[in-house]
Amino acid sequence: MSVAADAPLPTGSGEAPAAAPISVERLTVRYPGRKTPSLEAIEFAVAAGERVGVAGRTGAGKSTLGLAVAGFIPRVVRARLEGRAVVDGIDATTAASGALLGRVGIVFATPANQLSASKLTVREELAFGLENLGVPRDEMDGRIDRTLDQLGITHLAEREPFALSGGEQQRVAIASIVAMGTNVLVLDEPTAQLDPAGTTAVADLLGSLARSGTAVLCIEHDASVLGGMDRCLVLEAGRSIALDLPGIALAEAGDIAHLLPPTLVRLAAAAGIDLARAFDEPAVAEGLRARATTDATVAQDAPVPGTAGSAPGSPVWVPGRDRPPVTVAIKDLVHRYPTGVEAVRGVSLTIAPGEAIAILGQNGSGKTTLVKHLNGLLRPNGGEVLIDGTSTEDRTVADLARTVGFVFQNPDDQLFERSVSREVSFGPRNLGLPAADVNRLVAGSLAAVGLDTAAATNPYDLDLSRRKLVALAGILAMDPAVLVLDEPTTGQDADGVERVGAIVAAFRAAGRSVVAITHDMEFAAADFGRIVVMRAGEVVADGPPDEIFAAANRALLASTGLTPPPTARISALLGLDPPALDPATLLAALRARRLTA
Repeated sequence: MSVAADAPLPTGSGEAPAAAPISVERLTVRYPGRKTPSLEAIEFAVAAGERVGVAGRTGAGKSTLGLAVAGFIPRVVRARLEGRAVVDGIDATTAASGALLGRVGIVFATPANQLSASKLTVREELAFGLENLGVPRDEMDGRIDRTLDQLGITHLAEREPFALSGGEQQRVAIASIVAMGTNVLVLDEPTAQLDPAGTTAVADLLGSLARSGTAVLCIEHDASVLGGMDRCLVLEAGRSIALDLPGIALAEAGDIAHLLPPTLVRLAAAAGIDLARAFDEPAVAEGLRARATTDATVAQDAPVPGTAGSAPGSPVWVPGRDRPPVTVAIKDLVHRYPTGVEAVRGVSLTIAPGEAIAILGQNGSGKTTLVKHLNGLLRPNGGEVLIDGTSTEDRTVADLARTVGFVFQNPDDQLFERSVSREVSFGPRNLGLPAADVNRLVAGSLAAVGLDTAAATNPYDLDLSRRKLVALAGILAMDPAVLVLDEPTTGQDADGVERVGAIVAAFRAAGRSVVAITHDMEFAAADFGRIVVMRAGEVVADGPPDEIFAAANRALLASTGLTPPPTARISALLGLDPPALDPATLLAALRARRLTA
């Protein structure tokens, strides 16, 4: 995606043009009981027709900024403020509850927090906000149809919202806000639960809205979305550390705060091209090709900003006990929901001990339905699932939970205790383990996910990404032989993804199995030895990452709503086959080609 794909780029130091619908002026936000502010003296503006992305580590203050701009702080979320956020000429930090109605819309990271839960169809869900704005019926129908089409969900119009997959629900949530036609749109991780095709649809929609004059503030971790913004604001510990064109801002953040820049930014730096063009993939590939023929540093000490990152430093997870190897066998599995939707159609897979499998596919392709059979949450309508030779039909969910640990896509479906430590200890306590073992397992699991200092915190005082890590720690503490992860990297920063990857590696090293559903192509390529691709309830590809992401499979992946990771795409442009799946391997391959040319 080109940086300048949809709108003229602002020039200079990243200042917005005049007459900005969003103007944040020395904004400082401090939550009750917190020693340090979540935001400190933030100042920037977003012009009409401009898209500004907000990036940074987990806990950097990104969501707090979005809530303040949308008028939720302090009206809904209690906090002490200094400075102000002016939206469409109104101070959002002091405005009455109705003053911003129809002026600003906000999309939350979790669709369950957005959907009304009172409507029977997606079309009715989109009509809900328009009805409250008093939009005439004829205009309402037109807006709904256009928004459904823009997000590629027209086929879901008559479906019940909470019967959809998580990614489909997220698209509906986005549509319900976009259809209201506000001048200002704030989005908090809008693509976190979407497949690559859905992410592209949202990015294209934001471009279309900007061209019509909407000011867009988009909080994101996804580099492909950030790369399409006109500017990018990077936060670190509540402060602004960069505001410029996306490639430049993300590279600066790597230098200033040791944040790991996106892969394309690192490759652009290695290629020696202008970082303003970091998300122009042909330009990156051509720059790498040129340097490979003339400069050995492209494969050795190329100046790649921020590559040191900020290593988590957490202890590696270790098993709490020795367990015999467990094999999972799925044979001709069929699952049909009461609505008549056949979500899984004759799937057969064998998962060996020590194997890590990533299951990929577009939203609604049957991935979650498939893995819910592994611990008995769903039962087959046809075929069978065997856990170490025993059918799941013959075992209860509680019994299967001793062997198969399942981390849900939405952690809020899994968390209920009043503190992180009690939440993580719930599983091992209910397994009847001795108190000393429970304490050891809880401590080790919290350390592995980097939450050992949050043991006394209420899980719901944490943001979504850290709540996901709490849910993961709760399953790790049960010491399962098979770990099932549903979108484990949703909303995670680079450190969080690294922690999850280290846990996958530890399971493999211990001879235990991991099955993960993910839309994170880089995570799948880096941490899994086998990739299974699903489409419409069936397996359409199964193999190692370099085979699945080879150029020959581009059309197959496209038919499933997937795109290869950036390194594989650059590899294809450079004619590398099989593709290199990490920057170091890509650079080494180019150097080897130069030396043998």
